[in-house]
Amino acid sequence: MRLGTVIGRVTLTLKEPVYSAGSLLIVQPFTREQFAAAARAMPKDTPKAPLAPGSSLVVFDELGANVGSIIGFTEGAEASQPFEGDAPVDAYSACLVDQIDYQPLR
Repeated sequence: MRLGTVIGRVTLTLKEPVYSAGSLLIVQPFTREQFAAAARAMPKDTPKAPLAPGSSLVVFDELGANVGSIIGFTEGAEASQPFEGDAPVDAYSACLVDQIDYQPLR
């Protein structure tokens, strides 16, 4: 599982039935520096960690994550495990993160 920040949503006009139970999110995976910054910024009313440049991915979500949420997501074959039958899903939102406690190794 990896963590990432929701940076957007995908709107579908036509979709596979498997997608009707949730939504598609655009997620920026965390870097090591973002773990440290997020751990410092998690108390309410503090600024979020800045996003790192890099690639993002589309994640299927049934938990109700919003833009700015930090989620835990799985990828690959594990992403389709919550579905019965075949599901064209490459990444799945498995949790909404409330708090991060991170202490980098020295």
